[in-house]
Amino acid sequence: MALKLLKFIIALLLMPLVAGEIWTLIDLARRAVPTGQWSQTWFLAFGAGFLTWFLIYFLLPRTMWLYVLGHEFTHALAAMLAGGKISSFQVSAKGGHVVTDRVNWWITLSPYFIPLYALIWMALWISVDFWHPLKPYQPILYFGLGVFWCFHLTFTASMIRLGQTDLSSQGLIFSIVIILLTNLVFFLFLFSLLAHDLTLTGAWHLFLDRVGKSYIGTWNELNAGVAWAWSFTR
Repeated sequence: MALKLLKFIIALLLMPLVAGEIWTLIDLARRAVPTGQWSQTWFLAFGAGFLTWFLIYFLLPRTMWLYVLGHEFTHALAAMLAGGKISSFQVSAKGGHVVTDRVNWWITLSPYFIPLYALIWMALWISVDFWHPLKPYQPILYFGLGVFWCFHLTFTASMIRLGQTDLSSQGLIFSIVIILLTNLVFFLFLFSLLAHDLTLTGAWHLFLDRVGKSYIGTWNELNAGVAWAWSFTR
């Protein structure tokens, strides 16, 4: 109980950080408009891939087995990275589970914020590109990233809606905040990397500025709220 209370407090402290991430993403999107980023190949290909999977997800039968495989594999990989040992690994279209000797929030929530298939796609591309340059085919890279990123987001959203025990075991508020926080970090990094005119350094400085202002604004609002409540005691 005490641990869940601590996680709830941590979640509250992280909320302005999430707000800062969203603010940064909006500002990066606005800055991309004057430079014509939205009409460039990377955005069109990424958007086409994103839309393709979105339509597949809602119009065709769900590829649950593929999602469950990635979900449980991410659990297992996170456990091994945390020094745990895997004693059982089962996957089916109806669900799956991993049995490990170590459990924490990182292991439990990792499938909800690690876009496994998008990372595998990037790793395969980089590996092939090392031996055979693939620059002329980069739209395929962007298209694949859009497909796999949307795959991750659609299934993650559906699992949260179904009320996974993974989330309740760590505290629902804490889990949602961590999932939002980490997914936004991944997306901000990808966005600033693909939009070549928006350097990582510039995005980082913008991020720090927006997060700082989010915390200052939250602090000011809390002070105003306390002062308002205190006025009724006089």
